[in-house]
Amino acid sequence: MRTAPTDGTCALGQVGERPPIMGARPLRIVKGRPAMKTSESTDVVIVGAGPVGLTLACDLARRDVRVRIVDRAAAYPVGTRARGIRARTREVFEDLGVLARLSEHAEAALPTRFYDAQGNVVRETLLYDAPPVPGAPYPGSLIAGQQFTEAVLREKLASFGTRVELGGELTELAQDREGVTATVRFGGHREDIRARFLVGCDGGGSTVRKQAGISFLGETWERQRMLFGNLGVDGLDSAVAHMWATGPGGMLTLAPMPKSDTWFFTAPLPQDDGDGRPSVSMESFAEIFSQRVGLPGVTFRDAVYLSVYQVNIRMVDRYRDGRVLLAGDAAHVHTPAGGQGMNTGVQDAYNLGWKLAHVLRGAPEPLLDTYEEERLPIAEHVLASTTARGRFWAGDDSARVSERIAGAFQGRDPFSDVSQLGISHQGSSLAHQLDESIGVRAGDRAFDVHCTEPASAERVRLFDLFRGTHFTLLVFGTRPAPQISEKHRADVRTWRILPGSQPHGHSESTLIDSTGEAHDLYGVNGDGLVLVRPDGYIALAGGSWEERSVSDYFRRVTGD
Repeated sequence: MRTAPTDGTCALGQVGERPPIMGARPLRIVKGRPAMKTSESTDVVIVGAGPVGLTLACDLARRDVRVRIVDRAAAYPVGTRARGIRARTREVFEDLGVLARLSEHAEAALPTRFYDAQGNVVRETLLYDAPPVPGAPYPGSLIAGQQFTEAVLREKLASFGTRVELGGELTELAQDREGVTATVRFGGHREDIRARFLVGCDGGGSTVRKQAGISFLGETWERQRMLFGNLGVDGLDSAVAHMWATGPGGMLTLAPMPKSDTWFFTAPLPQDDGDGRPSVSMESFAEIFSQRVGLPGVTFRDAVYLSVYQVNIRMVDRYRDGRVLLAGDAAHVHTPAGGQGMNTGVQDAYNLGWKLAHVLRGAPEPLLDTYEEERLPIAEHVLASTTARGRFWAGDDSARVSERIAGAFQGRDPFSDVSQLGISHQGSSLAHQLDESIGVRAGDRAFDVHCTEPASAERVRLFDLFRGTHFTLLVFGTRPAPQISEKHRADVRTWRILPGSQPHGHSESTLIDSTGEAHDLYGVNGDGLVLVRPDGYIALAGGSWEERSVSDYFRRVTGD
């Protein structure tokens, strides 16, 4: 039974430098174990090759970090599963260079038709038609089956020379001050994989989390289970998605997925007959549909993927134990209301990737502590907001429930921003506010804005300048930019942004804000300094700075 929700090289230190990791403890000592293959050491082992593990693997591989990614599945999974790629995740995928490829597999935007308990249509709307958001290139959701998301990420990972190792089941885990030893069973043999770090992206039932002894606190809603999967449907209008939002146990949905030539469905499971094992079959769904909807002439065939989702609301008390870290469902699970699970996990991986790569190249251990510092509060909020949203969506008034569901994806959710564009790390130890004279705050997500390159008059997106593994320094106005030490110069790309009314030369690193949008969104009236992290969040911000402001920031973060 599933327990997880469905829905450039940097120069910070040299490869080979290994700062001690304090607080690491042995996890397990196994005596008398039979001889087995011992692999060559690598930098990072990732357990779990879903969207979270693959995102982390791609981010590390593009930084020349040696990665092995293993998954216990014998074959790549099929099925729609998590299909809503929210706005912030689209930005991450664009940075990783996979968004355009994934968009080829995206489903066309279809209206969703809501019905009441009597089968009457109460609403029809484009569910994922979010309004424009200033500074965000993709305000809405991309709808693509998870099998395509994973395939595109695997394709990208292979371009770096790394492939998923299927049929690899983690059986034992031990760590010391120098690294981690993961014992992985591949068919009839076992292999000891030695790595400097291990990251568990292996879902709600995470073996890594259990081996590391990290608690998974929360509750299981025993009476809320859903049957979901993909099958063929005849006799139902394929130009719209269909949702019966009210009724016993929760909503029933049927959504055409033409790219995979199937329909994606979810249905509440009735209480089991006492043995605790729900029936997982196409016939079970057909019976639920007949009892709940009773629409004549609708038939089902060719089930591709069927599974059961048990509602769990749980999260870890820490994201890290020494050299072992967790990401995605391995660290937090919640109700599927709002489609936050995969997207939150991808954000975990994106936050962790650059930090882990820098520590591998000599940055101090406390940089890894900021992963938990920044992401654990986000997980707490996601659990709280999805729980509240799920209850908010319950009720017998179909028109009201449909309005609430549509509102969540159209920018009117009362609990959180499901696009995840509004997530901020203000107050983090990595967020340093120089002063209060400009509008943006350290820790906020940086904005995408179009400027003009003066020599060519071509439009330039800030996100295109941010893309990659580097920090980006934006200097507004004519004040001299702060100095950057020789060691960090390769890690920072500097751009000066001038208003269209100000005289300027044709410097390679100067951009013209001809519309004033950059100054408006970043809240700059005159001089301003904004240092953007590799994951697109603002590290340093202010209107006044010293020559060493940026170098001092790097010294605090990297220890040099």
